[in-house]
Amino acid sequence: MKHILIGTAGHVDHGKTALIRALTGIETDRLAEEKTRGITIDLGFAHMSLPGGEKVSIVDVPGHEKFIKNMLACAGGIDPVLLVIAADDGVMPQTREHLGILQLLRAKAGIIVLTKCDLVDEEWQALIHEDITTAVKDTFLKDAPIIPVSSHTGQGIGQLKDCIQEKIEQTAARNTFAPFRIPVDRVFSAEGFGTVITGTLIEGSLSQGDGIIVYPAGTPGRVRSLQVHSSQVETAYAGQRVAVNISGLRKEDMQRGHVLAPEGTISPTRMLDVKLSMIKDSTREIKTGSRLHFHYGTHSTLCKAQLIGGGKLTPGQESFAQLRFAEEIAVKAGDSFVVRFYSPIETIGGGVVLNTAPKKYRKGRTAETLNALKSLEKGDIGTQLCQAIISQGGIALLGDMQKRFSMDADAWAQEISGLTAKGQASIIGTHIIEGSYREALGAKMASTLKDFHDNNPLQAGMRKEELRSRILPGYKPGFFDEFTKLYSKISIAEGRVALCSFKISYTKEQSLVREAILDRLKQGGYTPPGMDELLAVNKKIADKILDALLAEGAVISTEPGIVFDAETVRQAKDSFRDLATHGGGCVTLAQFRDKVQTSRKYALSLLEYFDRVGFTRKDGDGRVLGNIIDI
Repeated sequence: MKHILIGTAGHVDHGKTALIRALTGIETDRLAEEKTRGITIDLGFAHMSLPGGEKVSIVDVPGHEKFIKNMLACAGGIDPVLLVIAADDGVMPQTREHLGILQLLRAKAGIIVLTKCDLVDEEWQALIHEDITTAVKDTFLKDAPIIPVSSHTGQGIGQLKDCIQEKIEQTAARNTFAPFRIPVDRVFSAEGFGTVITGTLIEGSLSQGDGIIVYPAGTPGRVRSLQVHSSQVETAYAGQRVAVNISGLRKEDMQRGHVLAPEGTISPTRMLDVKLSMIKDSTREIKTGSRLHFHYGTHSTLCKAQLIGGGKLTPGQESFAQLRFAEEIAVKAGDSFVVRFYSPIETIGGGVVLNTAPKKYRKGRTAETLNALKSLEKGDIGTQLCQAIISQGGIALLGDMQKRFSMDADAWAQEISGLTAKGQASIIGTHIIEGSYREALGAKMASTLKDFHDNNPLQAGMRKEELRSRILPGYKPGFFDEFTKLYSKISIAEGRVALCSFKISYTKEQSLVREAILDRLKQGGYTPPGMDELLAVNKKIADKILDALLAEGAVISTEPGIVFDAETVRQAKDSFRDLATHGGGCVTLAQFRDKVQTSRKYALSLLEYFDRVGFTRKDGDGRVLGNIIDI
């Protein structure tokens, strides 16, 4: 079943509230000031049953120019609109402004309701009809029916209901499979219930017990209960007006303009890339640096406009732009918005959000920025997905992205396959990494390794864990291992990472020192020379040569200050294995010492090293072979 929200629009005192009362029997003016002044100030809500049995919600909006901000708080959530024009007045300033706002918010269908027809004759009605036709000729209402009614006498109300029924049958159902999203328009505390918000469920579905996040603050809560049309429900669906009783949150934690959605489905931002359009009959213009009132969902805030490519935007023109905010906002790509001039406040334009995670626009990147925005404007899902991954820092969970884009498994697999085939993204386990971010990390990794090689020309490479801490500190070693496989220009061996182009190269002097160190260690055998003697070969470079020999495995340090030739350690291993195999399995320190003919100090150092690498393990007063046969 489709769930529809009908909205009114029109000039003040043209009978919107009276029309809703005639249609539904519900009085939508709830504030004392509204009753006293006789005009609608804030949003009002009603519902009715249609001839076909459907229940629809209706929102009543204020028509006075001072309350356009309140009208904007619901204009983006309505399906068919009832543009209300009084027969005794005709098209008036707020008629045109409301029509322009609906046009900017991409409204698709509606009905023009000519109210107060009992106050004028047929000849006057014909003149007003012609006036209306001229006013809407270039808008989404150019082919809309014009229904004459009188809320006072009931004239035309039945015909209007039939027309609403037809429009609803033609209206596409909202996406109930997307993550739920509710722009909050009211917050209050109800005795015995706690915190309650009301709003229009613009997409998805929401059920009792669901967890929610209040954006942009990121505050968590949980749905205690739901009401639709004043009745308790288990689940609410896109297109319905809903009251949500929330546990875990106070009234002070929320306000009009906040958005309820599942965790991870919205990324709050202070910058947006948009397609910005000016209305044709505006008397203003937008320049780079212009301050604007920005309205989206139920929220309004201030922003500064940066036109892509510079220049200015005049009435009837459109341009790509970057909007910058002093506070975080919670929008999604594809959302429509309206902008009003800073002072005096008047509606001058609007547009559609293309990118919620843009890089700050620089004049030197104009062509690149324009190409990317044109792709987003065309609705390229792949480009939108890449931008969404960037908004998550460049790497995101695949499951979160699929949830955010509300795609079924087959369509999602096809989209991901296309991105990876074109190199726009890569998969690492349960994560997806965006292509340009992957390249940036690759460049950073190459630069880090080059600096390391330049400063440590005798080392085989940087330790893998040190490199991970610099490139992807927030990710586990296993993830980093898979990440490094994406790059063909690096190699990993013995826990060290190096550029494939890097080779250890010794100078003639270094080669002489290297050979001298190896000769002394080989000659020392199981009684190696001390560090002072070993490094006395050439104190300036001997320590670096020794580090290089340790890194390549030519020599082995069994503990600080004791270094053996690698071949000597291998022979010691063979000696222990021979003792263990032919002597009952358990070898004492004394037995091993005598076998290799060294001092207790060096024998113990070798055995403790064997323990650490798993070749041996302690067993009482002796040692047995461990689980690792080779070292």
